[in-house]
Amino acid sequence: MRNTISLNQNTQFLKVYHKGKKTYHRHFILYFLPNRLAVNRLGFKVGKKTAKAVKRNRVRRLLKESYRLMEAELKSGYDIVIVARPSCLSADTYFAVSAAVRELMKQAGLFAAKDMN
Repeated sequence: MRNTISLNQNTQFLKVYHKGKKTYHRHFILYFLPNRLAVNRLGFKVGKKTAKAVKRNRVRRLLKESYRLMEAELKSGYDIVIVARPSCLSADTYFAVSAAVRELMKQAGLFAAKDMN
């Protein structure tokens, strides 16, 4: 992920949760907030109530890969947090996760204007 930095501090996550906007999907919630930087900052949350560690890590890997492949199409300058709901386990294929993330990004208006097909 070239133009993306990880959100890795709790204060950064809390700022996005409280001050940012959010969009919903049945498997995920997307929080986003402009950050005045030239890069996006990205974080994932897959809670312990969702599943055991192996399944949580799989969901996280699928989310990272789907974001990585659409990163070039996104606007820069946002803090983005994707929270997995327990129902995400039913969408454990890459294509289902990728479609859900793409739909969330489209709802949030995070795609660059040239790719709004």
